[in-house]
Amino acid sequence: MASEMVKSEDDRPPSILYGPTTPVPLQMPFGDLLDYHVEVRGDRPAVISHPQGLTLSWRQLSDRSIKMASALAKDGVGKGSLVAISLGSRAEYFETFFACARLGAALVMLNYAYAESEMLALLKVVSPKVMVASPGFTFYDNTKVLPKIADQVPSIVKFVIMDDLEGKYKLTAPLARHIHYEDYLRPYSPLDKAALPKVKVSPHDMVNVQFTSGSTGLPKPVALSHYNIMNCGRNIWQQTRMTADDKICLPVPLFHSFGMIVGISSSTVAGSALVLPHEIFNVKKTLECIQRYKCTAIYGVPTMFITEMADKTFKDTDRSTIKFGIIAGAAMPPELLKRITSAFPLPRLYTCWGMTELSSFATMMHETDTFEKRTTTAGRLFPNFVAKVVQPNTGKVVPWGEKGEFVVSGYGQMSEYLHHKKKTDEALRKHEEDLLPGGVGALDDGGLRTWMHTGDEGFFDAEGYFIISGRIKDLVIRGGENISPMEIEDRLIEHEAIIQAQIIGVPDDRYGEELGAFLELKEGSSRPSDDELRAFVREKLARFKAPRYLWWLGDKGGKVPNEWPKTASGKVSKPDLRKLLKSLL
Repeated sequence: MASEMVKSEDDRPPSILYGPTTPVPLQMPFGDLLDYHVEVRGDRPAVISHPQGLTLSWRQLSDRSIKMASALAKDGVGKGSLVAISLGSRAEYFETFFACARLGAALVMLNYAYAESEMLALLKVVSPKVMVASPGFTFYDNTKVLPKIADQVPSIVKFVIMDDLEGKYKLTAPLARHIHYEDYLRPYSPLDKAALPKVKVSPHDMVNVQFTSGSTGLPKPVALSHYNIMNCGRNIWQQTRMTADDKICLPVPLFHSFGMIVGISSSTVAGSALVLPHEIFNVKKTLECIQRYKCTAIYGVPTMFITEMADKTFKDTDRSTIKFGIIAGAAMPPELLKRITSAFPLPRLYTCWGMTELSSFATMMHETDTFEKRTTTAGRLFPNFVAKVVQPNTGKVVPWGEKGEFVVSGYGQMSEYLHHKKKTDEALRKHEEDLLPGGVGALDDGGLRTWMHTGDEGFFDAEGYFIISGRIKDLVIRGGENISPMEIEDRLIEHEAIIQAQIIGVPDDRYGEELGAFLELKEGSSRPSDDELRAFVREKLARFKAPRYLWWLGDKGGKVPNEWPKTASGKVSKPDLRKLLKSLL
């Protein structure tokens, strides 16, 4: 996949890159795409849910989504409405998504690992009309938070609750306005499709809301349309040469862009089947499913592949049907890619770069790329995207090959952070510099292109590949999860013994990055143990947000300074803290 380099009279052209202009983006809503598959391959599998012992054909998925849409419409869900979902990987996720798509509504996907305070705060922000949830699964217990949501989020007119597959969690406290999932669907028939509200669903209507941490505070709700995520799925489909005969093993969660877009959207475009091994990642179930269902592809973040290869059942698992894989969500050292490629083996392993606000991937490797390109770059730009490298937080383009901030414009760009205008305006910007000679110029309607400021630093190599050198924002990416340092720092300084805390990412072979905390002890206080502090963080935040490493000022025999390193403006310098890691680890 070639990208077009913008020429300039200067010896070094500006860092502006156009992806291919073909194919022309798809212009259809997901309901129409699902109807197409019913006509063409209605009896072929669409979803294979191993934990439920369930296979849904495209026709069955469509029928159940119509029943769900009818039930939601009865509760007032229509165009522009929001439906929240908090589930592990199971078939109801697909049914609810396509039901929303048919009604012109949007599915708000909640991370099932959110702490109670996070879940409540986010639901209050988005104010959904209906919530679909499980009382719990594995070690995620929702029985206590659901009644609190019912009490504190009055916008929710109905809670649609399904059984815990293991029978471990049951609602004991009264839950107002709730109904069992199957009882919710039972009164309706697939023939009710004609009776659904007559709404014109546009490809540009919002269909999905995903949460991204950003660099500060609570996760932000990213608004994505049919057009956004379907075309990203289409580009992934074409790049991987996926077919309707493929069975994709999908152990990643469905609540973020890897599961929703790379998984559900691309397979819906291709007509391939998605295999869900377990409600959350389970290495033995993943390997079991590869063999049992003869999966032809495997997706995952690096830590998943590492865990799979280390499992004692790996060698005895028949992996001969695997043709390709996609790995994303964290840094990928060359040695790890080499191990994964040879151990599975994976004839085609695709790496990529992107972000939720761009509908997941904006760049991707191609199978014809050299091993050097696969291990040192993030691939080349997808069709119908434009990218620039600019001086951070500006629109001023830097010369080709020079580092700066990646900004991207194109089909995958979110419309907004819901109810966060200030954050939206910070992320999505127009550049007056585009009107200058050598810029990308005005659009056909005379307006200026809008750019997503990614906060990622890097440059284009001579052939137009993306070289990612770091993040301008301080996000930590642990095992595919974007983690905001500030929310953990805010929690740590709530502890009576801590006066200041700084969180940084620590390189890790398993998760890509781990969390490291630098701490300042309040004078006269006793130092709490590491385990006590981790437990303190987990009281309000998800388990994975508890730091693995904790260092105190003046600790480690002088390796940690007695005072915070600071910038000229007096702020704590995180780059200087990162420089300490080599001596501390």
